[in-house]
Amino acid sequence: MRLERAGVPAIAVAIALAIFCIDTFTPLDGAIAVLQIAVILIIAPRGRRVVLIGGGGCAGLTLASFAIAHGGGTSDGALSRLLVSLIAQGVTVVLSLRDRSSRLTLTEQARILELSHDTVIIRDRADRIVHWNRGAEALYGWTRAEALGHRCDELLRSRGRAGDWAADGRWAGQIERTRRDGRRLTLASHWLQRTDPDGRPIGIIESSSDLTEQIRLEASRAASERRFREIFDSAGFAMWEADWSVALERIITATPPAPDMRGWLRGNEDMVCAACAAMTVVRANPATAELFGADTALRIAPWLPDGLPGMAALLASLAEGADRAESETVLLALDGRRIDVVLRVTLLPEGARWSHVLVTAFDVTERNRARARLDALSAELAHAASVATLGQMSAAIVHEVNQPLTAIINYANSTRRWLNQPQPDMAEVRDCIERIIASGERAAAVIRRVRDMARKTPAQPEHLDVHDVTAQALALIAGEARRGGVRLEQAMPRDLPPVRGDRVQIQQVLVNLAMNAIQALRGRGDGRVVIDAVAADARHLAITVSDNGPGLAPAQIGQVFTPFFSTKPEGMGIGLSICRSLIEAQGGTIAAESSPAQGARFTFTLPCAVPLP
Repeated sequence: MRLERAGVPAIAVAIALAIFCIDTFTPLDGAIAVLQIAVILIIAPRGRRVVLIGGGGCAGLTLASFAIAHGGGTSDGALSRLLVSLIAQGVTVVLSLRDRSSRLTLTEQARILELSHDTVIIRDRADRIVHWNRGAEALYGWTRAEALGHRCDELLRSRGRAGDWAADGRWAGQIERTRRDGRRLTLASHWLQRTDPDGRPIGIIESSSDLTEQIRLEASRAASERRFREIFDSAGFAMWEADWSVALERIITATPPAPDMRGWLRGNEDMVCAACAAMTVVRANPATAELFGADTALRIAPWLPDGLPGMAALLASLAEGADRAESETVLLALDGRRIDVVLRVTLLPEGARWSHVLVTAFDVTERNRARARLDALSAELAHAASVATLGQMSAAIVHEVNQPLTAIINYANSTRRWLNQPQPDMAEVRDCIERIIASGERAAAVIRRVRDMARKTPAQPEHLDVHDVTAQALALIAGEARRGGVRLEQAMPRDLPPVRGDRVQIQQVLVNLAMNAIQALRGRGDGRVVIDAVAADARHLAITVSDNGPGLAPAQIGQVFTPFFSTKPEGMGIGLSICRSLIEAQGGTIAAESSPAQGARFTFTLPCAVPLP
């Protein structure tokens, strides 16, 4: 390459000198110096500076030759030939410089076409490819050497062009073509007619970009949206899209610095109501209209006051940054019905914050009603079980009440005798009266415990001393135990931590478990029922009722808490089932275990009022 670059100037110099010698030292007559334009043309591609230097050198040689050959005198013909030669050389220099400028412009344009990622194809009038850029090579798979000279439509199997050329010689639209590997492409193409100086078409310049993947993605997106719309409309539960951005703005604007968001919203019902009122439904499915009893799915009923805490918790979760939240609340249907719903809210990522919210609502009204009915029936059954248990203990209760009544009568008779003496012994009278009072209080305590168990009242959780609660329960069944020859033992320590629960319900569980043990031990002579309590963990206390009876069969242990299952022929099978319901309602658990050598053992847990250290 360096030899080639150095050889061209040398050849030009040699030619220039040869022309100079011929023009100077030969008798040939004519404008020989005109041939110097060949030298200028040879060096024209070498650059503007080389052309100017070469042109100047040629002119210098021409003038030198004229001076040497005509030093003694000149004629008009010789001078004319000199001027013609110089003019020809000057015109050649100017044209060479212009041609170079034009070629540089075309070269830059060709480089720009190569830099384009789009395909650029230039065709002649016969549709033959005369330019094929790198973008076309990458898209269609044919190299430039393979594509040049081929008819474009035949090579690419073009299809789809329609419409007339615009007045300025342009056309734009979509066309389909085929890659070298046979894959069909959809292109966005722009064409421009090439014309000669007389305005006659001589070909086409086209630039195209691949739309195949974009069209595929748009089709996939459209199909996905259709599927979503079908699922959205056919869902068996209420679903709607809403704009909550105004609600968020109201909450953020009104929130004091560094608040407890949940506590602040729960204590600010007006703000929750204002936020709910600012929620706009964008679209909703038919199940939403059915839920709210509306003629259009875009009408959403207001929240009831007792549903505001649920909405406050939901809004607080979202305001604290959660993308999803769930809460149960209460709505009022447009026909006046009260609706219990579980709302599940998802913040969609599109648009401004909270501007696209997907809300699903599950109607749990019937579930809550059924649960309320079940709770009521459970309470009725528990009350019936309490009364039945008292009926079983009626003899013991009568005995417990009859003893203090008999003592009251005896002490009253003694008092009368002491008062009827000539000199009443007031110390004895006072002692008899105190014994009467003590026996009356004992009878009243028995009646009070029986009345509490028989009374139908809602649960009243409180902090309880397990030792005292157990002692009161055992006092109710002490007579029944004596009648059956069974010894009751309260083995728990006095310093147990307090538990939280309903006194009457816990006593009912203790009485039921102990009565079952007494009935299983009746007539054995050495029967013993032990009630103990220990810490189960840091948050629960475990209370155990065990006996030394025959125990339970392995197959019975898993069924003893099943309703209407009983190991006694005369049993109803509801006592232990009710015990489980009562314990679970207070946050505890109950379990049974048994072994032939140790009898039956029932353990239930209760939550501690204060966590243990």
